[in-house]
Amino acid sequence: MDHTAPLTEETVQRYTDYINAGAYALRSRNGFRIPALVIEQWRERGFAILYTATLARTYGVGRRTMWNTIAGVIDAGFIKEIGRTPEGKAMFVPVLERGDEWRAARDERLSAYVE
Repeated sequence: MDHTAPLTEETVQRYTDYINAGAYALRSRNGFRIPALVIEQWRERGFAILYTATLARTYGVGRRTMWNTIAGVIDAGFIKEIGRTPEGKAMFVPVLERGDEWRAARDERLSAYVE
């Protein structure tokens, strides 16, 4: 999905599903925050840069803990690195398909109650 796509109801629902999927799957102290941060920056400029030291200070953890948290979000498939800035910072984009998977699983669970 293009980061410049207009914010239709369907697009907003897809972004919300992605953030909700992160909240359910990334159960670490701060892991659930990363998808929301990435999608916000991605919408603004096409990629996100996660400054480990700044995030660690903001959320009251060490830099290594925040680095491990970001690595866990990558390993879980919620964000992926698409390259590096000229300064050497990693550029990340959201993997919105994780939200699609979450929505499909949610709808399947709810269909058991509708019948």
